[in-house]
Amino acid sequence: MEKRNLKDAEPKERYFSPTLQDSQPEIDEGVRELGKLFPFIISGGSNTERFYFTHINDTTKYKFNIRPKYFNDESNYIEAFKKRIEEILKANSDAKIFCVYDWDTIFPKTGNQEKDAKFREKYNKEIENGVITMCPSMPSIEYWFLLHFVNHTSLLKNYSKVSQLLAPYIKPCFPEQNQKNKLKKLLKAEKHLKNPQWVRILCEKGKLETAIKRAETNIQKAEEKNDLINQSFSYVYKIFNSWQ
Repeated sequence: MEKRNLKDAEPKERYFSPTLQDSQPEIDEGVRELGKLFPFIISGGSNTERFYFTHINDTTKYKFNIRPKYFNDESNYIEAFKKRIEEILKANSDAKIFCVYDWDTIFPKTGNQEKDAKFREKYNKEIENGVITMCPSMPSIEYWFLLHFVNHTSLLKNYSKVSQLLAPYIKPCFPEQNQKNKLKKLLKAEKHLKNPQWVRILCEKGKLETAIKRAETNIQKAEEKNDLINQSFSYVYKIFNSWQ
């Protein structure tokens, strides 16, 4: 397969606008810079994750291959992951794929745990060699956002618990006229998320680097004690560490 240089790609191909309908071909050839293929991100979340990583692309040094179709309904994300992974690997033999999803959609339901286990078994080789990296957050990606502000490690079992802690910190990241909205509306509605201000403020003054370090250290310490099941966690840090 012929490798594309960054100069050969139009800007709209590099940063896929979250507001555009996905009209890309099924052959998902990724964008490269100086021969290096940007990592691919696929997610079980729709608006929150889609806009977050789009703004990360536009406002930080971290660059990824992302498209609207890579972000799906959480209720069926495992099946969606399979489809996207096959499409990406068919077109990019050297791809690195990061699967981002909320762990609270898995652990309470036996059926979902079984699906997750079968998925990991199917792609065991790719996971072992680093082609695919699983990046769940417990309970949700909002916990990843919380780590930008405070190092909370106690177990938060659901979105409601983490949102109560996160709201005072992240609401000021949005324009003042929008801060009166409930956090769930701010972090789910496209009209609020499409403004990159919230991600820019979320990451500024070293907060992104702090979150990366906290997430990694917390998981390492918990795994040493075999106690990860009893605390919140986020493997999203692995996406950013792939750039180091």
